[in-house]
Amino acid sequence: MPVRKLPRSEIVAAAWAHALTLDIFGYAEIARAMKIGHDAATRIVRSWAAEGVLDLVQSGHRLRKLWRVRPGRRPALPAETRSAQQNMWTAMRGLQSFTATDIAAHASTAAVAVLPGDAAAYCRALLASGYLRVARKAASGGREAILRLAQNSGPRPPVERRVRAVVDGNTGAVTLIAGEGA
Repeated sequence: MPVRKLPRSEIVAAAWAHALTLDIFGYAEIARAMKIGHDAATRIVRSWAAEGVLDLVQSGHRLRKLWRVRPGRRPALPAETRSAQQNMWTAMRGLQSFTATDIAAHASTAAVAVLPGDAAAYCRALLASGYLRVARKAASGGREAILRLAQNSGPRPPVERRVRAVVDGNTGAVTLIAGEGA
């Protein structure tokens, strides 16, 4: 029977699930449980540490590094499972200034294509909600506005929602329809 190689995202997700069951762990525990090489396990654990989801319990000369999962923390989704909005938000958080075209280019992956129009719409929504600010206005002739992140609330992307509501034309009162929207 041929051995099926799992995608990296599945290995990382399984490794995280295993790490959650352990009080403390090192690279060797992850490598053994996932049946992967020590180098691969090291890359996985170091990526979690870089994201700030682990606490270093033991380290030093002739001591192996041991880690503990920080309570209530979880790593970011692997690139293969991220949404277009997640990719755009990650790009915005990494760039000092950008245009919508820059965001489309930086957010596109082999699994998720981000079109310039989609990036522009997401930028407009974030600009209107105060997450972005204009660093340089757009000019006629096709020069795009340069934007900057004004509010970095964390790794999860702000998401535009459509909400069903009833608007009273007489009073201007807005009433959300119960059980609908976000």
